[in-house]
Amino acid sequence: MSTIERRRPASAKKPFQWTEPLQRGLEWMIGAGTSYSFRRRRFVSLISVGLSLTVMSAIVAYVDAMMWHRGVMTGWTLMACLVMLTTIGVRRRVPGLRLGTMSTWTQVHIYTGLFSIGMFLLHTPTIWRGRFIADGYFEGSLSTLFWFVSGSGIYGLIASRRLPVRLSTVGEQIRFDQIQWRRHQIADLATEEISELKSFAAITVLGEFHENYLNRFFQRPPTLAYLVFPNSVRRRRMMAGLLELNRYLDEEGKIASGRLAGLVRHRDDLDYQYALQLRLRMWVWVHATASIALLVMAIIHGILALRFLGT
Repeated sequence: MSTIERRRPASAKKPFQWTEPLQRGLEWMIGAGTSYSFRRRRFVSLISVGLSLTVMSAIVAYVDAMMWHRGVMTGWTLMACLVMLTTIGVRRRVPGLRLGTMSTWTQVHIYTGLFSIGMFLLHTPTIWRGRFIADGYFEGSLSTLFWFVSGSGIYGLIASRRLPVRLSTVGEQIRFDQIQWRRHQIADLATEEISELKSFAAITVLGEFHENYLNRFFQRPPTLAYLVFPNSVRRRRMMAGLLELNRYLDEEGKIASGRLAGLVRHRDDLDYQYALQLRLRMWVWVHATASIALLVMAIIHGILALRFLGT
């Protein structure tokens, strides 16, 4: 190594050091060096949606320059997207047909929905004037319904990723249609636990607490507020009450109190699973119903637009 090379500062040897973190971040984002993973598929799909919207924007600009009706081209494209988006419901109801996996259909549904949002921005000229809702009662209702369906779809995309993770922290996974049966089973076990007590102190203390508080907790369904915002307030209240009673209980009563506390935890876990699973089911129903209504209104809008085209 020459004297000049030894005197050269370390920063001069690597003039573009900032490119290495950028390159590593890009490789992580596209999943370079790995198989065709979900991360790489997502990156390619987003790029495809972006390129498609860029091409459509250029076509719309050309149509405007030729003084043609941009609404016809963008409208038919939107209609085709809406039809494709609603077919996932048909695919879900006929799982026996060999039409590809449900995972593939879901990915196509997601990115077609993103493309549809871009096409709607190109189709509705009032958006470029700062108004996201079109003029007129029918067109305004159609725009509102489109944004509602798009918003519910984005919510469902986030919820379908996060809610299963929250459900996995509970423990045993219970099917939605079996939760009510499990609730009755827990209530019966609590009643049986009280009826098997033999000591007078345990019967008096735990029996009264069960009649005034635990029985209502086990028998009643969760409130609407709990279904909207699941929390552990009821669970902590019941557990604190049982813990407070231990000073009045003998050994048999303390053992029974511990079993009742376990049933309280189990019931609260069931209610938590019920709230999250119900949220997913309600989202599917609302999103699907609104999508069908959107498609019907879009067909009516298309017929009216073609009827009065050029007038």
